Amino acid sequence: MLKAGTNLAAKTEAELIEADAKSFEMAGKTVRVDQVNTVDLDEVFAREVAFRQAIEKANQENGYDLFLLMITNILDSNSRLLVVGEPKDVVEKAFGQKLVDDKMDLAGVVSRKKQVVPPLQDAFEA
Repeated sequence: MLKAGTNLAAKTEAELIEADAKSFEMAGKTVRVDQVNTVDLDEVFAREVAFRQAIEKANQENGYDLFLLMITNILDSNSRLLVVGEPKDVVEKAFGQKLVDDKMDLAGVVSRKKQVVPPLQDAFEA
């Protein structure tokens, strides 16, 4: 039942990266954070190339410096980030780990508002 409720197959990557996205100004940079809920991270990341292309296009068209696509597994309350744009080192600093192929797993992270934006803001201001 949860899988049916999070069926993303019918939506384009462009639709998914805008469905629950918010922009933030951080140290003069425009940072866009979008959250997509799923029960299968691998299924979503099978579309990674298309997501990257949609995000790069959105960055160009809207002047976003940095775009974080936050894919949240609602079954185990973990998220994986796909980071497109710059400065990526701020994302690494915010979460205390390295990006691998522009991706990072965040155990226990489910809230953009409480768990992603505050550490990012702190890292930009540090």
